[in-house]
Amino acid sequence: MARLVISDGSSSKTLDLTEASTVAGRAPENKIVIDDKQASRRHFSIDKIEYGYKLVDLESRNGTRVNDRQVNQMLLRPGDRIVIGKYVLTFEDPGFKEPPPEVAAKLGPPPVAGRVDPPSTAPDTSAPPPPTSALPVAADAKPVVLNAPAPTPEIDYRTKRNRSGHTTAVSKNVHVQLQEESKTLTLVAIGAGIFIFVILILIFVPSHPTVEPGAAGAKLGAKLPPGMSEAERAAKEAQDWDEMSTFCERNKNFANTYPDIIKRVDEFEKTHPRSPNSTKARDYKAAALNGIKTSKNAEFSEAERFAQEDLKRNDFGNGLKKIRDLLAKYKTDADIHERLAKLKEQAVEDAKVYFRAKAQEADAMKFSRKDEAREAYHSILKVMGNGSVPELDDYCKFARFNLEGLQ
Repeated sequence: MARLVISDGSSSKTLDLTEASTVAGRAPENKIVIDDKQASRRHFSIDKIEYGYKLVDLESRNGTRVNDRQVNQMLLRPGDRIVIGKYVLTFEDPGFKEPPPEVAAKLGPPPVAGRVDPPSTAPDTSAPPPPTSALPVAADAKPVVLNAPAPTPEIDYRTKRNRSGHTTAVSKNVHVQLQEESKTLTLVAIGAGIFIFVILILIFVPSHPTVEPGAAGAKLGAKLPPGMSEAERAAKEAQDWDEMSTFCERNKNFANTYPDIIKRVDEFEKTHPRSPNSTKARDYKAAALNGIKTSKNAEFSEAERFAQEDLKRNDFGNGLKKIRDLLAKYKTDADIHERLAKLKEQAVEDAKVYFRAKAQEADAMKFSRKDEAREAYHSILKVMGNGSVPELDDYCKFARFNLEGLQ
């Protein structure tokens, strides 16, 4: 049975290769645990094949060396030494038979010249041991020391690929180093760009000193272009005031321009917060606000008058509809809202009085003068909004009920 003699320099043990694939590496779940920093977690595997056992490097970080040669895969022969850090794993297979040359060429590099098979430790006899006699299982013996391998030509591992087509471990290390260098250069470039950007901001954006309110020579606000002299700021303030005051004077009697006047005054105060004309500007704004209120009151008064005229004609349905619309329109104005609420309350009370009188009149006629009674109930439905006003809905239901009884 094939086996490995595993030595760490101070002790050795033997492992029989009984499985189809045996994995070696630093990970504790491996069959062969190699406790060395140079070992990867899954470093290599030894696979059972038709012609014996084949070693396959599992894309390890430092590569796998057999008989001092970097290999990716190869057919193991008795005496082959696998070196990982301080660990030496010697392959033994008493039943090994050399495969045909064409098969051996496909399974990896040929045996290294000068490789010595380990000596047999079988008891001495008069006849020499047969070629297939079992090799000894090393218990606490050091691994067999092999002759120095024949020198191999220098290889450029940055471009050289092995038989399986994978890059060598050195090539991978070079690739990783190039990636790290690229990341470092990118970060340096980004940092330099940010630094230059900050410097440009500090150069081209001037700082604005804090000015105490009311201080002599105070500047007129941050909204003006930077770098203006006091004379230029004063000239700009005078020009803006002239334009605004001219507009306000020209349009102070037109209700549709009041919002524009308020907007222009706000912009002027924002641009020139300490203007000597601030008081006059605020007067223009106050007049516009008062004009809007007066205009709104006039508009409301006219709408209120129309609602009151409906109520005077006993058209309670239309009158209450108009009052409800006004309540929704002026819901934010407390004075108007209170005034409308009182008007609505009075309208509902007047409708109640009218209904009682008209219903009593209709009841008196519904047995002797049905046509006149029906006309009276239809009149109640009409003036009460025919069910379109919630406050008068009960009166309309009463009228419909009596109309159905008169059919």
